[in-house]
Amino acid sequence: MSSYQGRIAATSLLLVLFLSLFSSPTLAQGGIKVSPTKVDLVVDRGQVAEEVISVENQGDGVARIRAYAMDFSIDEESNFAFYEPGHESYSCARWLTLNEAEFDLNPGATKEVKVTVAVPDEVEPGGHYAALFFETALLEAPPGVSVTIAGRIPSLFYLTIPGATEAEVFSDAEIVSLLLPGWVEKGPVETGVVVRNTGNIHLTIAAKVYFSGFRGENIGELDLGQVVVLPHSERIMKGRWEKIPLFSRVKASVVIGYFNQQGELVNKTKTADFWIIPWKLVTIIVVALGLLILLIWRLRKRYRLRIERK
Repeated sequence: MSSYQGRIAATSLLLVLFLSLFSSPTLAQGGIKVSPTKVDLVVDRGQVAEEVISVENQGDGVARIRAYAMDFSIDEESNFAFYEPGHESYSCARWLTLNEAEFDLNPGATKEVKVTVAVPDEVEPGGHYAALFFETALLEAPPGVSVTIAGRIPSLFYLTIPGATEAEVFSDAEIVSLLLPGWVEKGPVETGVVVRNTGNIHLTIAAKVYFSGFRGENIGELDLGQVVVLPHSERIMKGRWEKIPLFSRVKASVVIGYFNQQGELVNKTKTADFWIIPWKLVTIIVVALGLLILLIWRLRKRYRLRIERK
């Protein structure tokens, strides 16, 4: 196995471990904590699924909680945008119903909210998404104000609707471009990749960069982390390479990894070059060499004159 193939194999293993350990964290804001903040479900057309969301009041007073579903999108810079249900073509916000959409929660108390996901009989296979917000309001509002919103936390629902055949649900991604400089003087070096989900279900994509020098030797690597990419959208994954060599022509090989619809790990690679040139140091060296050459030339000229006079 070549060193490059060894890197790919190592990356595959790391990605398997990294993605398998990926879990939905809790999130606290405005005195409440919501768990989980990410729900990933596979539900057939015409079927119903249930999920329980835990809401905890971590504040000192009674919190009034209101829950509602919205559409969401994620741009390439990882910014979220939220819309009324039905705004996005892949929306499933209207499929979500709650056993309690509004309730009061005492300090330190936890409420388990049952969410029912009812998938219509006639719906396009693939990925469908919604954000279920839990919004907390202060019961004692300032004079003249009917209600004060203290904060809100979304639990993101990622639904996959299977098709009648495997061809109806497909996962694939591509590297659109690499974000590399033409040359840099010194570190750190900003490195990144633009990835695009070309399938019709969401993907969790992890990425890593391997750097090699003049002779192909390994001179560093950089973990770009992982992102969730919605269908037919792009995300930018970036990082900073801190420990760079003083001078080198660098080959950067970016590897992305994700699981396809069969659960198999897929790796894709793209490579590009850039230079590390400390031009200030190079300028000083060039000027110094120029002065040294000039000095040697003048000394030789004087020596020849002396020889001619003799």
